[in-house]
Amino acid sequence: MTLADASVSRVRVDLAGGFSDEVTGDEEHDASAPLWALTGDVARDLSDGTVNLNMDAFKLGRVPDVLARLPVIDSESATIGGDLKVAFADGKANVVGDLEIAGLNVDHPLLARQPVRGLGFSLGLAADVDPQERVVKIEQATLQRGPVKLALSGEFVHAEDPAARHYRADLTMPKVRCQEFLNAIPAELVPSLQGFQLKGDFEFEISADIDFRDLDALVLTAKLKPETCRPVKVPELVSATRLNGPLLHRVVMRDGTERSVDVSEGSADYTPLDQISPYVLAAVMTTEDGGFWKHKGFITSQFRAALRSNLEAGRVRLGASTITMQMVKNVLLSHERTLSRKMQEVFLTWYVEQSLTKNRILELYLNVIEFGPGVYGITRAASHYFAKAPVDLTPPEAAYLALMLPSPVRRHVHYCEGAPSPAFQAKLKRLLAIMHGRGRLDPETFEQWKDEGVVFDATELASKRECMAEIERLLTASTQQRSLTGLLDDGQDIVDLSIDAEPLATATGGKPKPRGPKAGFEDATLEVIGGLDEGDEGRPARRQP
Repeated sequence: MTLADASVSRVRVDLAGGFSDEVTGDEEHDASAPLWALTGDVARDLSDGTVNLNMDAFKLGRVPDVLARLPVIDSESATIGGDLKVAFADGKANVVGDLEIAGLNVDHPLLARQPVRGLGFSLGLAADVDPQERVVKIEQATLQRGPVKLALSGEFVHAEDPAARHYRADLTMPKVRCQEFLNAIPAELVPSLQGFQLKGDFEFEISADIDFRDLDALVLTAKLKPETCRPVKVPELVSATRLNGPLLHRVVMRDGTERSVDVSEGSADYTPLDQISPYVLAAVMTTEDGGFWKHKGFITSQFRAALRSNLEAGRVRLGASTITMQMVKNVLLSHERTLSRKMQEVFLTWYVEQSLTKNRILELYLNVIEFGPGVYGITRAASHYFAKAPVDLTPPEAAYLALMLPSPVRRHVHYCEGAPSPAFQAKLKRLLAIMHGRGRLDPETFEQWKDEGVVFDATELASKRECMAEIERLLTASTQQRSLTGLLDDGQDIVDLSIDAEPLATATGGKPKPRGPKAGFEDATLEVIGGLDEGDEGRPARRQP
């Protein structure tokens, strides 16, 4: 439709139609009213007036060209329908509408490792749009799937000048039964959670206020009590009995090769927590999770610090994973970068914090985490780098191993070179100073070791060339690193092998060790672990996927 007459000041629209010449075979249906109708009366410059779009539910197979451009498969029978009303006034638009989708099969690599089938939901929207000022004010946007309803409100000022942007949003979910919430998530999005049965109710409120003129004042708060949910049946692979007992951890690396760690008494791979140098615990607490002993798997302040740092840098520079989240990812899940993995990681972190002691979580983490190419667990790391037992590691050696964790393959270049670079040595010294400042190194120990470096044991260094080639091979490989003995092994994408959940007291059989300093991260710590690696100028040094 083209409006060629410049003298026309208003336009009245009354259009109706379909989406194709497809014949359904239902004569009554084919003879009925068109699938959509567009009506309205608006000023030519859209300064006032109203436009209405009404669309009956139709199958996406009737718009094959559109369907072909969507990240979906086998969705010809999926349906979509809804209504939209746009009222114009003073250069602004008030938008009110609803949309309903059913039977969609979504296939996208960032969503899940397999297609998410039968996706359906209803969406309601009431918002004001000011295109001149680049402002969208959402009075309410609701998304509902079954009994679960999410409500979003807020104001988004997306100014042309990035420094003038300001986003404010509130996301809430009214109280719902925990099992209904879990059931509302498509099974393909959370395959490892099939078999969980929950009791209790759950609700939450999340608020964010991001003013780019003052990122130090960034607000990110969450009001939720996941402990009101209680597992009554769990998949056998995550039972407290299994996670507290002997555990053979098998992992496939990024080049497709496999490694295993035997986390059981008497194994050459395993070191109990009380036989690991306290300096290792101090260093890891400082770089990875300063509030480990007091949080319940998540630290809101850490999410806030990471978000602020990433916004300041204009790129993803830091994550906000706690030690519990990292243990879950490495022992039970994979390193794939999907929404599916993150959702499962959050749920399993909540479950693990209810089912294991902090000691056991930390012990599992230190015995399976990667410290270098194929170097899994603190026992192997202490031997590989320093030819020592974990209990004998010095503060600088412990700090070095902690600094390997964000990028264990890339940072292995220092071992290939025979010594840490001057820049990495400086980073190590800064970490020791932070450990001292946070009360994790006493003054005498800090004074003794603050100027000491580390000396590698080269027994396992065949040659610099081979060592560097291994790094390059792993960094360019396409396989996703994952646990072969966790919940996402091949052939076990959707399982339902559940057993009764066990209370924490009977499942662990022991009291936690004395807790260390209760402290979160500070900017200095984030700077130490989040800066650029040598040779990577222009590329962010972030935790490997």
